[in-house]
Amino acid sequence: MLKQMRKVTVALLVALVTAASALHEAVAQDVTEARAVKGGVVTITLKNIPAEDVGNVNGEYPVSQSDGTIALPYLEKRLYVAGKTSRQVEEMVQSQYVSQKIYSQPIVQAAVASKEEAVEAMTRYVMVTGYVGSKRNLRYRKGMTLIEALLECGDITDFGSRRIQVTRKNITRTYDYFSARDRDLKLQPDDKIYVQKRGVLEGRPGSIGP
Repeated sequence: MLKQMRKVTVALLVALVTAASALHEAVAQDVTEARAVKGGVVTITLKNIPAEDVGNVNGEYPVSQSDGTIALPYLEKRLYVAGKTSRQVEEMVQSQYVSQKIYSQPIVQAAVASKEEAVEAMTRYVMVTGYVGSKRNLRYRKGMTLIEALLECGDITDFGSRRIQVTRKNITRTYDYFSARDRDLKLQPDDKIYVQKRGVLEGRPGSIGP
C-alpha cells in the first residue's frame, strides 16, 4: 500500500513539473513574440476571398501614432491593434469580416513590424511586368506569393502565357500559373516577375493542378 502511494505521489510531482514547464515556455514565448506598435505597420493578407478584392484588401496598414488603430477596407470601424501579436490580429480581423458578413470564411495572415522595420520595408519592392492588367512595382510584404502579386496587378491578360518567369538574384526560373504549388511561391524583395506572351497553340486548363 505504501509503495503504491509513493508511486502515485511521484507521478503527481512529475505531472506538476511538466505542466509548470509548459506554462513557463508559453509565457516566455508570449512575452518575446513581436507585437504591433504605434507608428509601426501591420501587413494583412486575406485568402479565400473574391479575386477582385485581393488587391484592395491585402497590403500594409500603418498603425496610428495617436490611437494605435488600423483602418481596413469594408469594416465599419478602425481596429485597435497596438500591443497585439500577429496571431491576435489575425483572429480579430477574421472575426470582424465574418461578423459583419463581408466574407464567410476568410483565411487571415498578419505580420507586425516596428517603426524601423516599417521604414525598411518601404524601400523593398517586387516588379511585375509583361502581359498583366497593370505593370507595377509592388511594395514587398512578408509572405507575399506569386499569385497575390499577379492578382494585385490585374492578373494575366488573355494574351498572357501560363508560363511565368521569376528572376531572383540574376537567376530566372519559370513557373506554371495553373500549378497550385507554383502559385503559392513565396516572393522575396527585388524579385522580378515577367508574364510572357501566350503562344498561338497554348491552351487554358479548366482547373488548377497540383
